[in-house]
Amino acid sequence: MGVFNRETIGDRATKPWYHLRPGRAVGVAVALFAVVSVLQWFDDGSGQAIAVLYVLPIALLGVSLGERGGLAAAAVGFGLFAVFEVVHSSGDIDATGWVVRAVAMFLLGGLLGHSTDRTTASEKTALDEQQKRSLAEEANHRYAEAIEINDSLIQEMVAAKWLVEQGRTDQAAEILTTTIATGERLVVELLPRRAAV
Repeated sequence: MGVFNRETIGDRATKPWYHLRPGRAVGVAVALFAVVSVLQWFDDGSGQAIAVLYVLPIALLGVSLGERGGLAAAAVGFGLFAVFEVVHSSGDIDATGWVVRAVAMFLLGGLLGHSTDRTTASEKTALDEQQKRSLAEEANHRYAEAIEINDSLIQEMVAAKWLVEQGRTDQAAEILTTTIATGERLVVELLPRRAAV
């Protein structure tokens, strides 16, 4: 049976690329921030609409890196929006527009990141429970093997000892021969299982 392996091939096949390679997710997010910033810089007046695209790298880092990553990405996205709005725009966004964009970006990054952290924690808990079950099953299996060895070997040796004490050495030797054969058989049966574990 053996200890449960946390990272099986099936688990790797079902996880999305941004969980398997968070470094690449950061690279893609940086590229998305750059593309949106370039679009915003060269736009002649719809920069406010283009700034909505900052949610893409924010969401990517939220689901890749968790709450901290999502909030950090929201800070970067809002910072870039603010820089372009102050330096390059006509300044037609009022206080409500600033607050709405800040709340939207930070809520998106924070909530997606938080749900990612919760999902990751529940997956870890499930894996830990599965590992505990595997260890308990292995312990139960070894206990059953110990009982079988005890029943098959120890009791026969006790009987052989009693026969020796009674002076019936021929019968004792016969029982010991059978016991040795049984012990060898049990060892042969256990070794392949141990090698497979």
